[in-house]
Amino acid sequence: MKKTLALVLGLLIAASSNAEIKFLHGQLAEAVKKAETEKKPVMIDFITDWCRWCDTLDARTYSDQRVTAYINDHVVPIKIDAEKGEGIDIAKKYGVAAYPTIVFIHSNGEEIDRILGYVQAEPFLKTVTDYVNGMNTISTMLTDVNSKPDDPELRYTLASKFMERNNSATAIEHFKKLLELDPTNKLGHNEEAEYNVALATFKESKDPEPVEAFTAKYPNSEMVRSALYTLWRSYTKAKDGEHARKYFTQYIEKNPNDAGMMNNYAWGCAENGINLDHAADVAKKAVDLSTKDADKASFLDTYATVEFAKGNTDKAIALEQQALDIAKSIPNAKLTEYEKSMAKFKSGKKPTGPQ
Repeated sequence: MKKTLALVLGLLIAASSNAEIKFLHGQLAEAVKKAETEKKPVMIDFITDWCRWCDTLDARTYSDQRVTAYINDHVVPIKIDAEKGEGIDIAKKYGVAAYPTIVFIHSNGEEIDRILGYVQAEPFLKTVTDYVNGMNTISTMLTDVNSKPDDPELRYTLASKFMERNNSATAIEHFKKLLELDPTNKLGHNEEAEYNVALATFKESKDPEPVEAFTAKYPNSEMVRSALYTLWRSYTKAKDGEHARKYFTQYIEKNPNDAGMMNNYAWGCAENGINLDHAADVAKKAVDLSTKDADKASFLDTYATVEFAKGNTDKAIALEQQALDIAKSIPNAKLTEYEKSMAKFKSGKKPTGPQ
């Protein structure tokens, strides 16, 4: 009897440990219908073929027994590929631009809230439990802000949630209010708020001054990398070589081994006819830093393009030949663009845009 009982318990434990979330994989309408019948919210797990964090979420979070049990009992879960079939339009409808993004909706399609990115099992379960019970959702917070308009922490949380939805206009309204309510930065959110306000102002007005002011005020911020990138890219497109070089140099001082960004800068300079001597030095540095054949071939192509823009046709052809030789050694490499560049250089025609 004891052996039989032990065997049964063992089988139950094994079955429990092997339990999986019962994701639907069909049309969203199927999940919505099921949710309406069962009086549950729908959990849409937006994925892509290339999303490695989606795989991590599956392996580490969805495999947790507590998460599995709660999801299966309280929501209707469905996986939707955001780049295939109806998933393209559904992802667009809910403003999904990063993966994984898990959106919880009512059966009428109204969003409850979302989880962005990989989250470990315990905080994931806490958040889902809150959403199912109508707690800490964006809708409840919007109700709360009507009665507590001067709560800076609530403003910050709402701003963050709207940023997750790619609704930067509404997010900026809350960030601005946060800065008004907490001018001395007691909560520690002002750096992030100022960065987002500066970036939004730049995108709307094309005036880089707010972003420049942010980099000067917060030189050691983690967000300076993005701010400096925005600045040198903007000045490059405006054909302002002096400022493009200034902010690119500041960027590289903070990221001295970023060969990919060196390559981007050099290409932008060639495309816009600015800083060509400097761009050639930067392109060469990118080639020297590259460790993968695919990168080296691509960076050599950029280096060749810069030299061609300088009028050094023979050097451009020699560099492009190096790029082509390396590309030929890479299995399944696409050689067409390298061959097009070589043909252009040999014909003496100036490049007109990215290859």
